[in-house]
Amino acid sequence: MATDRNQNVKQQLLKKRDEAARRKVPLAPGEMVDDAVARGLSGSARWLKKNFGILQWFVIAAIAGGIGYAVYDNRSIKRAEAASSELLKGTLTERGRVVAGTTTKNDDENADDPTPVFKSADEKRDTALASYRKVTASYPGTGAAILARMGEAGVLLDKRDWDGALAAYNDVKGSALSAADLSVRGRALEGVGLALEGKKDIDGALKAFRELGNVESRGLKELGMYHQARILYAKGNSDNAKELLKGARERLKNTESGSKAPMPGPGGESRPFGFLESQIEDLLKRIDPAALVAEAPPTVPGAAMGNSGTPENLKKLQEELQRKLQQKAKKPSDDKGSASTPAPPGSH
Repeated sequence: MATDRNQNVKQQLLKKRDEAARRKVPLAPGEMVDDAVARGLSGSARWLKKNFGILQWFVIAAIAGGIGYAVYDNRSIKRAEAASSELLKGTLTERGRVVAGTTTKNDDENADDPTPVFKSADEKRDTALASYRKVTASYPGTGAAILARMGEAGVLLDKRDWDGALAAYNDVKGSALSAADLSVRGRALEGVGLALEGKKDIDGALKAFRELGNVESRGLKELGMYHQARILYAKGNSDNAKELLKGARERLKNTESGSKAPMPGPGGESRPFGFLESQIEDLLKRIDPAALVAEAPPTVPGAAMGNSGTPENLKKLQEELQRKLQQKAKKPSDDKGSASTPAPPGSH
């Protein structure tokens, strides 16, 4: 019915147009709009009929592309989850406990605790190394593979495989994740320095630690300064080492005291670099025992009276506190009496 009605409208409009052309009478505004719409619908219908085959293939291609993307996205998610699971196995292995002669937990331990138990440190390191290498081999180019390479480098460093650790840390240092994440870059630079130091390449290690000290990130810069000071002190350059340590300690102290907005650590701890600060202070004490000035202890009530811990001074302190409490108890009644008394001139 709708098709017949449209055809009738078209025929009537065409008839009116032909009559207007013969009589040379222009169409009315409403008739002109209807004529334009009719022409447009007619042209669109002809174009659709002519290109229907091409449009059909475009629609099929769009549907196929959508299905393909959904399948790819689903596989990517599953692949990332599998890579993260394997990476987690490696990190849990590194945190495992070593109990000589057994790989089972004691009766008093939580059976649901995922932390594994190993017979020796070598077994733990080898198991962690295998887990990390499985991630890098199975999921190359992913963020999990780069982090696994970082874990592998740490295990090799513990095994004193300096060349293997250096190659792994350099791979992480040159990765896209290192360029995007300063913490990854900082850990890689520290590892490069430690591996070079293990190879007795002191100048190369010092260069890596200087690069770490140039990373403008809270904790990483101070860590680089500490490692530089440690090597300089070992080389006999105590003055420069002391200046580096004092600068690193001051930066950490300023951050904690609020001269800069303090940021909580990854676990929400208020002093995420407390261990680094203790290492800095320990080395500074070894270089110059007088470098750290002891802070004055907080004053306590009664301390100005000399031996505040004696029974006499304690008794005086109690009496003074008692008098203050009594004065405070009397004060409300005094205030009521004084409320009706005008203040003397000049008291304001």
